[in-house]
Amino acid sequence: MPSSIPYDPSLVLANVVDNKALQLIQQISAAAGPADAAQNDLNALIAMRRSLDMTRNELVNLGINTKSCNDELSTLNDEITAAAEDYVKKKITAEKTIKPLRAQIKGVSSQAESPVDYNKTQIKSMPLASDSMNMDVQYFSMDSNIENADAYASTIATFVASSTSWMGVNASRDMSTAAQKQVSSQAKKHSLSGTLVLSVSCTHKNASVLAPFILDPDKAIGTWNHIFPNDSLDPTSRLDMLKLACSREDRSTASHYSILSGVTFGSSFVGMVHVLNSTDSKVNETMTSAAQSLQSQMDAAAWYEAQSGGFGVNSSIATDVKNLLSSQNVTTHVTLISMGVIPSMVASEVKLGVQTFAKFDPKASMEAIAQLQNSTVQGENSLKASAQAARTGKQMVTMKGMEIKAALEGLAEIDDGHNKMLDINSMMSALDDYLKKAAEGNSGVPLTYYLKDITKKELAEAWVAKYYPGQYNAITNDDTTAVARTQTAQ
Repeated sequence: MPSSIPYDPSLVLANVVDNKALQLIQQISAAAGPADAAQNDLNALIAMRRSLDMTRNELVNLGINTKSCNDELSTLNDEITAAAEDYVKKKITAEKTIKPLRAQIKGVSSQAESPVDYNKTQIKSMPLASDSMNMDVQYFSMDSNIENADAYASTIATFVASSTSWMGVNASRDMSTAAQKQVSSQAKKHSLSGTLVLSVSCTHKNASVLAPFILDPDKAIGTWNHIFPNDSLDPTSRLDMLKLACSREDRSTASHYSILSGVTFGSSFVGMVHVLNSTDSKVNETMTSAAQSLQSQMDAAAWYEAQSGGFGVNSSIATDVKNLLSSQNVTTHVTLISMGVIPSMVASEVKLGVQTFAKFDPKASMEAIAQLQNSTVQGENSLKASAQAARTGKQMVTMKGMEIKAALEGLAEIDDGHNKMLDINSMMSALDDYLKKAAEGNSGVPLTYYLKDITKKELAEAWVAKYYPGQYNAITNDDTTAVARTQTAQ
C-alpha cells in the first residue's frame, strides 16, 4: 500500500522553515521510497500476468498452440514471487525506519514571526506542476448462510379390552391411551464479513507562490535576532548596518534562515475497513400430550339380582418446552488517513434485531397446550368408540387416525431499530468525495518546497534600501523595486 504523504504542520507557507522539521520529512519520504517502488513493480507484474492470461485464453479459444506462452508465464510467476518477497521485506524495513521518525513530528509548535509583509505580499496559484493519480484497492467479502430445521410429529393410540365370566360374574375392563408429540428444532447462522484496503495518492498541478514577495526589513531583523541571538543585528547603529551592507559574503558558508515562498501540492487517501455482521439463532420446542382412560365394570347376576357397579379414571397431561437463543454480533474497524483533502464521511445504517417467539406469553402458551391436549383427548375418545363398536359388532372397524394439529409457535424478529456506523459503503463514499476535491486542486499538502534563503548581509541591504532610499546602491532582496521603495518612503 503506498505510503501516506509525510507532513509537518510547522511547515507553513510564508513562514520561517524549521530545518529539522524539513529534514525529518525528507528522511521519512526517503525511507518509504524503496517500499513504494517495490509495490509499484509488484502491481505492474500482477497486471501483466492478468492481461497475458486473457491473451492466452483467447488463443486457446482460437485453437492456437499456447505451449510457448505457458512456459513464459511460468517464468513470469517466478518473477512475481520474487517481487512479492522483495516488497514484503522492504515494506517491513521501511515501517521500522519510519516509526521513530514519525514519532518526532510535533502536532503543536512555535516559531519566530514571519518576516513577510502580508499587506503587500500576494499568494498566487499557478499551474507549475502536473496532475497524476496512483491507486491500489484490495477488497474481500464473504457472505455465508447456514440453516438447519428438523420437525417431528407422532401420534400413538392403544385400546385394550378384556372380559371374564366366572361363577356368573361378568367383569369387563376397557383401557384406552392416546399420545401426541411435536418436536421442532431450527438452527440458523448468517455471517457477512468484508475487508477493504485502499490507497490513493495524487499530485496537483496548481502550485502556490508568493508573488510579489515583499519582505519587511524590521520584522526580518527581529526574526534573525530570535534565531541567532549570538550573531544579532543592531538596527539602531546606522554605521554598523551600512558597513555590513557593503561587505562581502560567501553565501555557501554564511548563516541564514529560510522562508517558505512556494509549494507544490499533493494529496493521499489511505484507508482500511473491516466489517463483521453475524447472526446466530437456535430454537428448540417440544410439545407432548397424553390422554388415558380406564373403565372397569362388573355384573353379578348369579347370586345378586341386577347388582352392578363400575368405576373409571380419566387423565390427560400436556407439556410445552421452549428454548431459544438468538444473538447478533456487529464489529467494524475503520482507519483513514487523508492528507491534503478532508473527505466527507457518511455513516450507513445497520439493522439490529434478534429473533423471538411470535407469541411468547403465558396465555398463548396455554392456548397451544390446550389445543394439542383437546386434539389428543378427542383422538382417544374416537379410538375408544371405534374399539367398542368392533367389540359389540363382532367385526373389524376401520379406525380413523388422530388428526395432528400444528401447535408449535413461529418466530418473529425483534426490531431493535437502526444504528449508524462506518462501513465499506462509507469508505467508498469518502473516496468519491476525495477524488472530486482532489480534481479541483484547491487543497493539498506540500510535496515540493520552494525556499528563499535570507542572510545577515541581505537583511542589512534591505534595511538600508528602506531607510536611505536613493542614497546608496539599494538592494531590496525581494520583489520591491528601488523606485517603489523611494516613493513609499516619501
